[in-house]
Amino acid sequence: MTIFVSIASYRDKELVPTVQDCLAKAAHPGELRIVVCWQHLGDEDISAISDLPQVDILEFDARQSRGACWARDKIFQAYGDEEWLLQVDSHTRFAQDWDVRMIAAALSTGSEKPILSTYPPRYDPHEEFTGEGVATELTIHQWSEFGVPMYGQRMLPHAGPDVPPMPGLFLGAGFLFAPGSFAREVPYDPDIYFHGEEITLTMRAFTWGYDLFHPTEVYVWHYYIREDNPRHWTDHTGGNESPDWGDLERLSRRHVLYIMRFPPEGGVGVGPVRTLQSWLEHTGCDFVRRKWTEPQPPELVFI
Repeated sequence: MTIFVSIASYRDKELVPTVQDCLAKAAHPGELRIVVCWQHLGDEDISAISDLPQVDILEFDARQSRGACWARDKIFQAYGDEEWLLQVDSHTRFAQDWDVRMIAAALSTGSEKPILSTYPPRYDPHEEFTGEGVATELTIHQWSEFGVPMYGQRMLPHAGPDVPPMPGLFLGAGFLFAPGSFAREVPYDPDIYFHGEEITLTMRAFTWGYDLFHPTEVYVWHYYIREDNPRHWTDHTGGNESPDWGDLERLSRRHVLYIMRFPPEGGVGVGPVRTLQSWLEHTGCDFVRRKWTEPQPPELVFI
């Protein structure tokens, strides 16, 4: 089964090791199509992956980048009807045979449109990779000052390699595995800069009929701290022909609040399968009062 792999990379020295590990750990690397949105300043050498037959590079001057959602939108536009979609960041490590294991886990849910997603455990390229880590589920930890839910995570109870994926409420953008139709039905919103990416993506996916699950075993690891890496917001402070990140974030916040409260239908709005109200009731989110009441236990309604 073919898998479309989306990797947005902003001046990231971990890009090459991530792509190499993705291919090396796959049971069927020939079934992968890895599309990279490579945002750089001409100071990176990616020759080790640029000519690989499974890899397509979308190249952009980093000064013109408008953030992660902008980059992921560019990648989704390159989707070519692959059966599955995997989205990870450009600083990721993979479990052995991750491809067949993710497909098997997704199929085991019984959902016609399953999503596997969570915040993966950490790895550090400066340390020996041990493959340690536990499966977790996403929760709402708090609300930002401008009214957007912010995630937390906690250990997933009863997790293990023989346990089916657990129904979840929220998805994480750094690890998302879904049917390939996701790229067309839930296109990325390039006007979201940072805050609001995951909650709006969750809401839109649910209204398109996707069912969210947390995997009960670890398939990928994520490099979180990256103190030695440039960030989009440290580069884009105005000048040098680049947009100011603060302006992008301010515009994005207004856009996110509008999408949360008054989403349009289709496009980067809600889908036609389930209503926004049903999602609010399903997750326990109250955007007006900025409150989350956790359902006990979370249950999914299959279409």
